[in-house]
Amino acid sequence: MGPTVQKLVARVRGILGRIKDVMVVRPPANEQEATVMGDQCNLLFLLCKLFSATGCVNVIVNSIAFGVSRDPFMMVMVTTILLLYAAILRVALRWKRERDDYRFLSQAQSLFTCLGFAWGTTIILFALNGTADQTVLLLGLASGVVSTPIISVPMAVAFGFFIPNALLSIYAVCLVMPHADMFSATAFISFCCYAAIGIMFTNMTFSGRSEARAALQREIETVNVFLREYEQGSPDWLWQTDRDGRITEPTPRMAEAVGLAPDVLNRRKLADLVSTVRDNEGTEDRHRQDLAGCFQERQAFREMLVRHEGTHGVRWSRLTGHPVYDDRGRIAGFRGIGRDVTAEHEAREKVNFLARHDSLTGLLNRRAFVEVVADLCKEKRSFALVFIDLDNFKGINDTYGHHAGDQLLQSIAGRIHQSIRPQDTGARLGGDEFALLVMGADGEEGLAVAERLAQQLGQTFAVDGIKIHPGASIGVSACPQDAHDPQRLMMLADLALYKAKEQGKGRACLFERWIEEEHHSLITREAELAEAIRKDQIGVHYQPIVDLKSHRIVSAEALVRWNHPTRGCISPGEFIGTAERSGLMEELGEVVLRIACRDAMSWASPIQVNVNLSPRQLRSGRFPEILAQALEESGLPAERLGIEITESVLLDQDDKTLRQLDSIRSLGAKLILDDFGTGYSSLTYLHEVEVDGIKIDAAFTSKLPEKKVAMIYRMIARLALDLNIYVVAEGVEEPSQMEWLNQNGIRFAQGYLLGRPAPSPPATRVEYLA
Repeated sequence: MGPTVQKLVARVRGILGRIKDVMVVRPPANEQEATVMGDQCNLLFLLCKLFSATGCVNVIVNSIAFGVSRDPFMMVMVTTILLLYAAILRVALRWKRERDDYRFLSQAQSLFTCLGFAWGTTIILFALNGTADQTVLLLGLASGVVSTPIISVPMAVAFGFFIPNALLSIYAVCLVMPHADMFSATAFISFCCYAAIGIMFTNMTFSGRSEARAALQREIETVNVFLREYEQGSPDWLWQTDRDGRITEPTPRMAEAVGLAPDVLNRRKLADLVSTVRDNEGTEDRHRQDLAGCFQERQAFREMLVRHEGTHGVRWSRLTGHPVYDDRGRIAGFRGIGRDVTAEHEAREKVNFLARHDSLTGLLNRRAFVEVVADLCKEKRSFALVFIDLDNFKGINDTYGHHAGDQLLQSIAGRIHQSIRPQDTGARLGGDEFALLVMGADGEEGLAVAERLAQQLGQTFAVDGIKIHPGASIGVSACPQDAHDPQRLMMLADLALYKAKEQGKGRACLFERWIEEEHHSLITREAELAEAIRKDQIGVHYQPIVDLKSHRIVSAEALVRWNHPTRGCISPGEFIGTAERSGLMEELGEVVLRIACRDAMSWASPIQVNVNLSPRQLRSGRFPEILAQALEESGLPAERLGIEITESVLLDQDDKTLRQLDSIRSLGAKLILDDFGTGYSSLTYLHEVEVDGIKIDAAFTSKLPEKKVAMIYRMIARLALDLNIYVVAEGVEEPSQMEWLNQNGIRFAQGYLLGRPAPSPPATRVEYLA
């Protein structure tokens, strides 16, 4: 044989081998084949009942039509067909009971093959005994019987019936049927080919779907195994619900995570386990609504945060889930994974709390408080804004230590919290500054709350066994009567607070329009003062200090004046406070120092010039350098310069201040303690700081010669004598005062009686004494 013939023979053998494989029912070799065989049996069971019912009816009706009773052999074939249908039905029912798939298919193949031969033989007999009028009936019967196995499975059973029946029916239609013709034969043979192709495609499609379903089922089982292993080795847990959102088959891990027993969880709605969640601002979250909504709308969800309570207390979890559908595409429920995030959630909540609250007092911090005020203003709510500033907290901190200071702040916060209603809000803005929102209150009501609070904060606090009386100054503004803008509202409360401090400690002040007008006036004066310094509008007047024995002027105090272009000469009482508040004091003091040194060099008499030193001039630490420059530029000998300091300079007694005072004396300038006797610890300052002279405050001089004041004067004079310090009596305005000073050995004096401040150089002698 040639190669072509060999290939053809091999191909034919292959085709015959495949046909043989198809026509033989074999036991399943693996789980997938067993699953496919089970699906075939399920369908064949239904077809057996259907075929048996319709086949019996057809054979009986057609036997009557073709006169079966006239031919005994036809009677035998009809009876055989009925018996075969009964046997097929019996085999199917036994499979239903025993579920032996291989036995069922093997027996069904044999019975259906016999049935095919029986039907084919019967159709031939009908053709032999039929008349010409029954040709159409015979063709319909043959076509119907041949097409029966188109929907039958498996292929071995379908072709077992089809092949003998089709061959015998073709013989009947083409050769035996009365008036058989070529057209009828061709049409019937074509129909038989169509039926054969239909059987093959039906079985191929069914087998493919069955195999796919078997593979899917294996994958599902594999996934379930993996999920069970995953759940056992993971903190996550699996959950599933029915179409109504009720939990089905709760796993032990889910029960443990939720804190409820599995039998309690079973058939419970998952959405009922989720309680309302509130965030840090108190606004309601909608996780519960979202979960129920996802169930209702059949939507998948991911990492949904839920809160639930069980035997473990309040727990937080994140749920991920998706809808599950049945074979008909209908929703069967939801399935997903849950994860306990309690520790993570609580840690995040703690971080969020710390981000919005003061760590020391637990009150809102500045940022969060400003956000609340802004939100309330945006919502056009009515409230009073209260700003609180503790009095002398720095002194308490320095005296008792920071630990005591922190405890005091906590006690203050506690007292504020006790003084407000649940709807009100307290905050610590920083340091010793607190704030309060009094909801629904106008300015007057807010002021009443502030006054009560000022009284409570002024009471005694016990800190580490120490009794402390801190006190507080409070400013109040109101929305909407004062402002709608949050920044402006807080600025107005700040202005009211500053005004309360000016009025004295432990006061509460309600903002009024004149306070803002005064503030704007201060700002204007600050700008004008800064401009005056730049434009050389600052001048100096000199008031003499007199030696009462020799009647000679021994020194002159430099007193600053503002030569305003429109208001004329302005005394220091009107602008020194502005300079102190605005930070211009250092610059103003430098200008006065340089003018005084320059003027003193031009005087005919080489007397001493005294310049006042403000505490703010020492803050930068540059004053000794400025002093040295002024002396060098003017050429004034340092011993002709006196620096007058008040006791306020010495209140802090920090190292920087003391070093600068030592530097002043090291340069050769004299150090004079001004307004002596008005402070708290005047004698202490004499011990701490080396001074060359003291000036007794005018408040004492004005009361001379009262007995008690006279005693104080004489005591100071004796003390100064022992310390080798000269004494100057300030504020001498009456002859009786000067007479008393002479009689009691107070040698130096200053006051309007002896000379008023004047821009011209001081004379050498006092005209009044002359």
